[in-house]
Amino acid sequence: MRQSAILLPLLLLLACKKDSKEPDTKEAAVHVKIGHHPKFSQGCITVEAHGGTGEPVLAEFKAPGQFDPNDPVLNVAVFRKADWGRDVEVTVRVFEKGCAAEQWVDERKQTFSFASAGRQEWLLEDLHTADEDGDGFVSPGGPMNRGTDCDDLRETAFPGAPELCNGLDDNCDDRQETGVVDRLWYLDQDRDGFGRNVPGTQACDPPSELHVEATGDCDDERADIHPNVVEACNGVDENCDGRADELFTEGPGALGTTCTEACGGTYACNSAGTGTECVGTTPALLYADADSDGEGEKDSAPVGELCPGAPLPPMMADNTLDCDDADGATSTQGTEVCDGLDNDCDGEVDEQMSCGSLRKVEDPALTGRYWRSVAVHPSGYPVWVAGLDGKLAVKRDAASAFLSHDGDASAPCGPAGNTLDWHAAWVNPSNSYLLVAGEDGWIGEHNGGSCFTSQINLPGNSDYFTSVVGVGETAQIFAVSTVGHLYEWTGAAQRHDSPGQYWGLHALGPNALYAVGSTGESSPLTPMVNLYIRDTNWGTAAAHNLQGTAGYNGGLRAVWAADATLIYAVGDGGLVVKGSGQSRDWERVLPPSGPTVNYVSVAAPTQTLNAYIIGNDGNSGRLQRLTPHGWAKAPAFTPSAPNVPLRDIAMTSSSNFWIVGDDGHVYHFPEP
Repeated sequence: MRQSAILLPLLLLLACKKDSKEPDTKEAAVHVKIGHHPKFSQGCITVEAHGGTGEPVLAEFKAPGQFDPNDPVLNVAVFRKADWGRDVEVTVRVFEKGCAAEQWVDERKQTFSFASAGRQEWLLEDLHTADEDGDGFVSPGGPMNRGTDCDDLRETAFPGAPELCNGLDDNCDDRQETGVVDRLWYLDQDRDGFGRNVPGTQACDPPSELHVEATGDCDDERADIHPNVVEACNGVDENCDGRADELFTEGPGALGTTCTEACGGTYACNSAGTGTECVGTTPALLYADADSDGEGEKDSAPVGELCPGAPLPPMMADNTLDCDDADGATSTQGTEVCDGLDNDCDGEVDEQMSCGSLRKVEDPALTGRYWRSVAVHPSGYPVWVAGLDGKLAVKRDAASAFLSHDGDASAPCGPAGNTLDWHAAWVNPSNSYLLVAGEDGWIGEHNGGSCFTSQINLPGNSDYFTSVVGVGETAQIFAVSTVGHLYEWTGAAQRHDSPGQYWGLHALGPNALYAVGSTGESSPLTPMVNLYIRDTNWGTAAAHNLQGTAGYNGGLRAVWAADATLIYAVGDGGLVVKGSGQSRDWERVLPPSGPTVNYVSVAAPTQTLNAYIIGNDGNSGRLQRLTPHGWAKAPAFTPSAPNVPLRDIAMTSSSNFWIVGDDGHVYHFPEP
């Protein structure tokens, strides 16, 4: 509170001391702090003091300059006159709009004794000085309930103010007088607050309850049309500016401009009137058609749109009817065949075919053995399976059971009672003889009644043949080993060396052999594909380039030449590479989503270009099918996939194939 020392005229006449305790006139004073309303700037405050016998003293404080709106406290010092008694009465009065008696609105009195006390203080904070509109007049109130301002929120309302034509009491005489006629009224039929665009009626008060002072309504029959309305997009001039939809005629999405969200589309007002939308013919949704059979994958998401009359883009369909979009042989127009697949996409597999399913073969000659290889004649029989510990068995025809040719059975391969581990098998198409190879360089030819064997000295102590195949009309037999060698089984065995390890071997015609494995024998391994070509003699291996395998650690385990244009090789960590006989550059095929499967074998039915690939997710066997269009839905094991590792697959067609694995697991499709 700013100190502003406004003093009464000095009343410092010496007074006689009546006793030694009484303060003298310099000490006998009252500091009066008078709080007032910040806008109390045109009123008057008086301070009157008297001490009984002497003349009273009066001081007036009024505008201009006596009241500070930034410091609404009036500080007054009252000193006792020398001819006054010990008691001094101080009276503070408040007047509105000057100091005339008829404008008196409040009063406070207090008596101060100076018998012993000296300087004293009187704080007045509740004086009735309320003047909110600053017009100099105070509204009724305070202890005296005085004040003449009838509307302290309007500066134009106070006693004696000129009466305006506003329907209000401006001069505080309790009457709403007409005043000067200076207002125009317009008929507002729709009661939206705006009158019609016509000449108005001059009057102080509205001619009727339907008349208002605002004009500009261009449609007085609709309350949603007037100058204060925000323009909507609907072809109507809502805000009465002489234009319709002016907010939507420029910029992106402007009315009438072309758009691509609809076929032949243009922007028009949306149904809510809040903006524009593309209006035209709704395009048809397009779906990926990877196998180009005219049908997209069931439950797939759209990947594009097509306007009526436009040509269908390649590998696109306008439907989702295909149950396997990676297989061109399956669609709603397909014909059901015995292959373990839903060819006609009706939700059933091989219906009305009665051909069986992919299930385990139950046979005493198979039980408990750890099979490593299976070989089948192109006609479908015989089927040979070979495995660890000298296990060997053959199924001659569909009606017969498997016949054991184990090392301790009749007509084994190798010495009687042998426990040789067989890792590879191949059936000669020309005579149905079995070629079997494996542990320690042993290789044998079994004709069903007897087996001719020989042993090739492999360099390592625990190395073995991993794959065997024959080429030519009079079969020339080749085998590859874990020390990365290609052997010819002729009268004098020949060896074609290569670094690393070989795990898979397959022939492409009579003059080409593909051998796969890894360039090293211990981790980290680099996958390898080598091609041997016969000119006069079989030459040195030519290494092929595997694209997309940089940094890969693992080896290729199997290879299959489907034809001169498509060769598959598979291996560790889900590795699949694809090549052809026309190029040394192979491309990597990314594995399907899901857990990583270590692939161990691959076969491709003739004239399909599909690869049936087996592998293992931990100790659980898996079968997957790769087509030129991607990973398809493979035939399913019945009732479920085996919980043992699988090792090899052999097939004559998609309607006849065999899979072998550990613990006596042999699977056949179709098996009754």
